[in-house]
Amino acid sequence: MKISKRSFGTTRDGRPVLCYTMEHESGLRAEMLDYGATLRQLLVPVNGQMVSVCKGYETLEEYEAGTAYLGAVVGRCAGRIGGARFAMNRTEYHITANEGENHLHGGAKGFDRQVWDSEVLPDGVRFSRLSPDGEEGYPGDLLVQVDYVFGPDGVLKMRFAARAEGDTVVSLTHHGYWNLAGTDSDTVGGHLFSTPAKVFAAIGADSITTGELCSVEGRPFDFSSPRRLEDCWDQPDEQLAAGHGFDHTFLVEGQGLRPVCRLACPENGLTLEVHTTLPGIHLYTGNFLPVRRSAAALEAQFIPNAPNRPGFPQIWLNKGQTWEHQIQYRFTIEH
Repeated sequence: MKISKRSFGTTRDGRPVLCYTMEHESGLRAEMLDYGATLRQLLVPVNGQMVSVCKGYETLEEYEAGTAYLGAVVGRCAGRIGGARFAMNRTEYHITANEGENHLHGGAKGFDRQVWDSEVLPDGVRFSRLSPDGEEGYPGDLLVQVDYVFGPDGVLKMRFAARAEGDTVVSLTHHGYWNLAGTDSDTVGGHLFSTPAKVFAAIGADSITTGELCSVEGRPFDFSSPRRLEDCWDQPDEQLAAGHGFDHTFLVEGQGLRPVCRLACPENGLTLEVHTTLPGIHLYTGNFLPVRRSAAALEAQFIPNAPNRPGFPQIWLNKGQTWEHQIQYRFTIEH
């Protein structure tokens, strides 16, 4: 495997940004930025052509101005936290409110807007940073590490590790937007989506999880068999109305590394299967992208707002503990 790096510009406050390129023997090519530990581009060989399947910007200025978290690692906590607060150890913590009264994807300057340290590994690239106590209101120093590596079979693996130097909460994810027909395509509606999840987390009108886990059975949320996204996202359902389409976390049974969802493009036969050790997969159908629904975000993660919902899998991390999870992206061609 070949790994190279180049300059990607300088941030507004004068920090140089690097772009790393990993080229696998199978033909897959990934570009990652140390700005946000971002997957800027992923090229997959399909029927003799290279297809760009993960949305990204062309310039650093676009990343600094953007609000869609394209391809970034988001944290300390992915998703929304209601009221921008939570209680831990009998103390209420007020974190940055950056979406009305709520907290979204780590705050105003979350992990996606930080320049990470970086180093080349034998099989990939490692990004790391110290998130200091009080950053965006979160308690405790947190040492974070994200590896992008290609497996021998061309699987793109993301390995996450976060060590707490004080009691805190942690819920990281990769916010990749996917269109398997190519990122120039203006819709993901014809893609087939499936997940073995039997329940999803309900949201209110403010998109904050209510604490209720709903059965998918008999609803547009039932993807036990592959369904076209455009056949489902505008069906009459109060949950789709609340999210303006899909913006929901599906909880997938089981522990350890396992498949949580599959996306397929009938147009060219390319399929993406996401495997993870995390509890679920969040499907966001790009309802507020500049080109609406031109890609689907597949965010392997814990359920948002978990610290305020005791019935959800929890994201507490005590001093001295390490949070370790994986996300894997596996591509195949079906004819």
